[in-house]
Amino acid sequence: MSKIWSDFIWRLRARLGLTQESLASLIGVSQRTISRWERGQDKPSMAHQCHLRDLGWQPSIMLLENLKLSVIHCPAPRALSKTPNLLLLAVSKQAIKKRPSIVDWIGRDLKPIACGVLVEIMEDKTLIQGIRKGEISCVRSITKSVLKTKEHKKIGKFETLTSYFMYEGAIYSDAISQPAAIDAKCGYQAIAMDEMIDPYKD
Repeated sequence: MSKIWSDFIWRLRARLGLTQESLASLIGVSQRTISRWERGQDKPSMAHQCHLRDLGWQPSIMLLENLKLSVIHCPAPRALSKTPNLLLLAVSKQAIKKRPSIVDWIGRDLKPIACGVLVEIMEDKTLIQGIRKGEISCVRSITKSVLKTKEHKKIGKFETLTSYFMYEGAIYSDAISQPAAIDAKCGYQAIAMDEMIDPYKD
């Protein structure tokens, strides 16, 4: 796990043009601590992980617009939303194919039609607090239809990975789905910031 943070911190410094000293000053640690993290000898505390995440991932307006385009053109069912409530910002063509009436909800709050596992997630105060604090990086869920629309009863089970980020005080969620096995048990599991998986590892 230290190797993941080692790479992340090195790339973050390179992208932002920061020395070890300047990054240390930004997050309130010593240059020696940054050096230890980059060598993989130690890893940041949860509070420092959150701070590093915010430095590295806080999107600009342009990045948010590019994310919307990425969602729209995604070849899988995918949706981008903003809270409070669940304001639907963008959906992919596959999400529209799965649930054609979803286009009527773009730019509207989905909370009034939320059901099933989605309601459980939205009402899980510990989970929401963890997302807001940056302690939860994403949520993996198995669901049937989570929105009471015309297609509600026809939608099968899907496995969804929802990632979260903060921007200007709001939580954004980017949910991408794939069909799940018929016998898969519905529910959800939070993935903590500390459980980040190296996407480049075999």
